[in-house]
Amino acid sequence: MAKGGYQRQRLQQKKEAERKARKRARRQKQFIQWTVGVVVFGLLVGITLVATLGGKKKTVANPSTSPSASIPPSPSPTPYYLIRGCTKPSSAKPNGKHYSKAPPMTIDKTKTYVITMKTTCGTMVWNLDAKLAPATVNSMVFLAKQHYFDNTTLPRVQVVTGFGIIQGGTQSGTISGGAGYSYAGEKPAAATKYTRGTLAMANSGDPSSNGSQFFIVTVDSPNLNPDGKSANYTVFGHLFGSESFATIDRIAKAKGPPAEAGQDLGISPNPAIKIISATVTVQ
Repeated sequence: MAKGGYQRQRLQQKKEAERKARKRARRQKQFIQWTVGVVVFGLLVGITLVATLGGKKKTVANPSTSPSASIPPSPSPTPYYLIRGCTKPSSAKPNGKHYSKAPPMTIDKTKTYVITMKTTCGTMVWNLDAKLAPATVNSMVFLAKQHYFDNTTLPRVQVVTGFGIIQGGTQSGTISGGAGYSYAGEKPAAATKYTRGTLAMANSGDPSSNGSQFFIVTVDSPNLNPDGKSANYTVFGHLFGSESFATIDRIAKAKGPPAEAGQDLGISPNPAIKIISATVTVQ
């Protein structure tokens, strides 16, 4: 090859390398922008916690990419492993119960209701606040007594800056579904802080769409109420005891595929993390 031809080839190779580097940088920038966009969205309106009501899923709209024949096949799924301190879930299934309407009010607002929730990663003790959120506590106590939560999974775990949750409350094994009813839960005080250990209800934008889906706050989460004026998730209690916090810390380490394809909603633990049982006591 002549010297001039060799130099041209080297120049073309250099340009191609620079083009690929710019392309990688653009992709990286898009990812960072999307991540920042989620945080900004959280700062403006809070992080939407997915809840499906009346068979219709309501969630944040995320950018999507049109399918293309030129896209290579997805790689094999990444293997995941049991978290230290967790056990392999059994094959037991939820009881499949669904209800056409919210239960009648049966709790005594002057008493303290406690749900002890055994999971494959440890036991959590939930202290429920019947004075703060009577309708929500009444619903959660009803569902626990009906064994609705038994053998269900915790299908969403997400921890990012200013936001950390574990979400559950469906029998579908996903973040879609519920017990079949919704009700008007209690609107939290405007200045509500979603601190570590808080128990709150997932909804489709406001507490009037509460159902069976709940979330546990794993780290102080100011992004759920960034301006101190727009709390939208009914708080109905708090974790109690060191083992409860050790349990959520184990669960927060889970790895897995996306909780919802194409959505920035954290991961769905693999192996699944199951609620073995949820029992109610009254104090």
